[in-house]
Amino acid sequence: MSHRILVTGGTGLAGRWLASGLGGLGAVLTTSLHGGDVSCDLRSRRQVDALLAASGPTLVVHTAALTDVDGCEATPELAAELNQGMVSTLVEALPEHTTLILLSTDQVYPQASGPHAEKGVGPVNCYGLTKLAGEQEALRHRRTLVLRTNFFGPSQTAGRESISDFVLTNLSQGKAITLFSDVLFSPLYLGTLVTIVEKVVRREVFGVLNAGSREGLSKAEFGLRVAKHKGLAVDKVTVGRSTSLSGRAPRPSDLRLDVRRLEGVLGQAMPTLAEEIAKL
Repeated sequence: MSHRILVTGGTGLAGRWLASGLGGLGAVLTTSLHGGDVSCDLRSRRQVDALLAASGPTLVVHTAALTDVDGCEATPELAAELNQGMVSTLVEALPEHTTLILLSTDQVYPQASGPHAEKGVGPVNCYGLTKLAGEQEALRHRRTLVLRTNFFGPSQTAGRESISDFVLTNLSQGKAITLFSDVLFSPLYLGTLVTIVEKVVRREVFGVLNAGSREGLSKAEFGLRVAKHKGLAVDKVTVGRSTSLSGRAPRPSDLRLDVRRLEGVLGQAMPTLAEEIAKL
């Protein structure tokens, strides 16, 4: 089946990758508040109705969100408006036959040891709470897949950077950085995430799935391995602990994802984080 694909948040980090990588599924149109192929305020039912009527998508990949964890904590009403309200407006306007894929986050999981399975939610910050609420709104649509994920890779958007961009940009310029040894995660390379989205669309998979790498690492080890892979000196790297920072929103210290359900859907093992770093 050839899809008509609408990618929201089309100027964002993941949105750009998805827009450029999903062409094998059909024609792709992007939207964002200020940019993309078509500008649209997804909080406005009138604008959303007009966008859907004009584009007629059979697949919507919703990446638009307020993803700044500290920003969400400082502005909870805005976080709810963007991370839950936009999803609600979109779902209310979507035709019944349209497939919806919502990119969610590992921040919906609790302060507990991972890897986390899909049922064990318990957000500790406003970002996670509003994204989980957005998931619940999305799942009111019968053809919805929620992908809880974390990702890295070279940004295709000016002013936006992933954690690997942060490491590589600063170290290549000889700048000092601090990386945390007490935060574990299992992100995917953005190209891998695009491939997974394509596969689950073709299989018509719905529900909630973790999409991450296997055998996660601390953010400190991740950064050091990224630097080594790119041949950069690490003498400017300080290994610290996130708990030493004051004024930050609370965050779980173990964000590793249990990806066994996704592996079952795809019929293949997910790559390790070391294998994902090698793709940079």
